[in-house]
Amino acid sequence: MGASLTRLPGFLRQESSFSGTCDMHVRLFRDLNLEERQRAKSATDLDSPFSVLEAAHPTTRDLNRYTDILPYKHSRIIINDAKDRNIKTSYINANRITAPALLRPSLPKDWPGFIATQAPLPHTQPRFWRMIEQQNVQVIVCLTAVNNDRTRRAQKAERYWPLVGQTDEFDGNLSVRNLGPMESGGDIEYHEFEMWNPQSGAETQRRRIMLVYYASWPDHGVPSTTEPLRDMLFRIRAWKAELRKKQQFCLGPTVVHCSAGCGRTGTFCVVDTILSVLEYTQYPNLARAFNAADSHQNIPEAAGEVAEASSSDMYNWQGERDIILEALAAFRLERMLMVQTVDQFSFCYKAVRDLCS
Repeated sequence: MGASLTRLPGFLRQESSFSGTCDMHVRLFRDLNLEERQRAKSATDLDSPFSVLEAAHPTTRDLNRYTDILPYKHSRIIINDAKDRNIKTSYINANRITAPALLRPSLPKDWPGFIATQAPLPHTQPRFWRMIEQQNVQVIVCLTAVNNDRTRRAQKAERYWPLVGQTDEFDGNLSVRNLGPMESGGDIEYHEFEMWNPQSGAETQRRRIMLVYYASWPDHGVPSTTEPLRDMLFRIRAWKAELRKKQQFCLGPTVVHCSAGCGRTGTFCVVDTILSVLEYTQYPNLARAFNAADSHQNIPEAAGEVAEASSSDMYNWQGERDIILEALAAFRLERMLMVQTVDQFSFCYKAVRDLCS
């Protein structure tokens, strides 16, 4: 975006001035994939945190969109209200993505992280919404085009939300209503939903949920520009800040999915996390939303919270520490194949560089 090198974080200065940027990314990504292959050797070891035996069990096999993208045992989301807690009823193809250990001093203490998941199948939509309820989710990010036929399995994804003005009922104790579009335009749509338990009476607290729908991000690919992603990140922050101001409670993780829940999903999670680090550590040159008159401006993830004291472990943007690589390496320990291609890996650097005006 025309930023001088001295205004960029150190690792982006190095990356920007390096003549073989693509080659460098290829090497780094190759090393990440070598580590991934080592973890894959533990996939059939039930005692390993990286086991996928439960996910590949005959009773859960039809709950996976793809047979080769399965959740690791140690970070897998459990549906908690299953009456008998057996794997068939408690299973969902989703992983909790937490703050990378090396970056925890550089993120707010209440940083909520993500849930990375596959696009819900027609027969897993009820448990998807149950997960939204149980994990205190206020934001869902859909990074793939969906087929509007909710009852028939499509190649990549099916719409799992009700039409405007309609309500979905699940098991008699969970209702989800589509309140309509918040706004749309360009590549991204923003929809508002409310969720409640109809058995709890008329005064039941209704949770507001934003669904962000970015249909044009290509599978295994990257957008032609970082602008839609940047705009999405700022608008989500504005929504969270509004909820905190009105309701004064801790927010749950952001649910992110594409089709398989790893490539585009991982790319979003990495860029969002790095933006949170830069906000919290008060990097001085962050970009703002594209429309300067827009109310969705650069709102810190922690709703005004900033780092109170310096720490030797806190990220220093003047140094050359590569926090994109750190974040992705950590996220791949929690869900397989987060950021699936070297092009997506390079896009993370481009998106963060564009955020640093």
